[in-house]
Amino acid sequence: MASLAEFERDLVRERVRSGVAAAKARGQKFGRQPGQRVKADKLAPKVLQMVQTGYSYRKIAASLHLSKTTVLDIVKRHRLSSNAAKDNQTNLISNLEQATMASKKSASNQTVYQLKITLKNIRPPIWRRIQVLSSTTLEQLHLIVQEVMGWDNYHMHQFSIAGIDYGQTQREFNVRSEKTVKLSQVVKSEKFKFSYTYDFGDSWEHEILVEKELPSTPNTNYPICITGKRACPPEDCGGSWGYAELLEIITSPSHPEYEERMEWVGESFNPDTFDINEVNQRLQEFK
Repeated sequence: MASLAEFERDLVRERVRSGVAAAKARGQKFGRQPGQRVKADKLAPKVLQMVQTGYSYRKIAASLHLSKTTVLDIVKRHRLSSNAAKDNQTNLISNLEQATMASKKSASNQTVYQLKITLKNIRPPIWRRIQVLSSTTLEQLHLIVQEVMGWDNYHMHQFSIAGIDYGQTQREFNVRSEKTVKLSQVVKSEKFKFSYTYDFGDSWEHEILVEKELPSTPNTNYPICITGKRACPPEDCGGSWGYAELLEIITSPSHPEYEERMEWVGESFNPDTFDINEVNQRLQEFK
């Protein structure tokens, strides 16, 4: 398995370098001039149009071949420069409140689990603290983890809980279906831990700790993220070791791969940034 993972990482790296080489052969220049956002500014009108149409940030990024952070940056700049956008945001919040009143009422008698999700083998740590209903299935929790951490759900995943693996059913590997298994069925008590692995090539391992069991409150729209630290690594960057190498390169402008990596990672990527408002907005889109 370790050899296969190493092989996949080498393939990803080679694809990135081949793509960059092909782009350079076509005359594309990497890096941007000071004060310019060439690709982002060119596609900003299309991004804003798709946001107004109702597309999620993830779908916009995939459709226009942008990073999610670039899409978020475009939207933020637009909101700061437009009073009309502030009105739209107010209307959005109002509509969300009306749409979730029924779900709040049905959730009022349920237990809430407060979970801390930590990405392992990364220093300084990347983590999120969330609250979810005990009736949440493992399939739903997988999607929630993707949203709060910032992954794009491109790869396979698996939960390991008390010696049992859950995910997409694979009888030959003894992996049970996650579709109908609720958290209340597998969580034993407070301080209970289990693991979640995303992308078997890069092997992003997450520890999920059940910090507290709480009564639900009628004015809270679950799931909700209540705090967190640092940005999610980019997809397909080579796991924890590849991410460490990426950070070393993008913080060293004199490095020979600096421009190529900056173009790949996205102009607005900041490893120290965590925007809880954007995370909770994505959770609302997820719901």
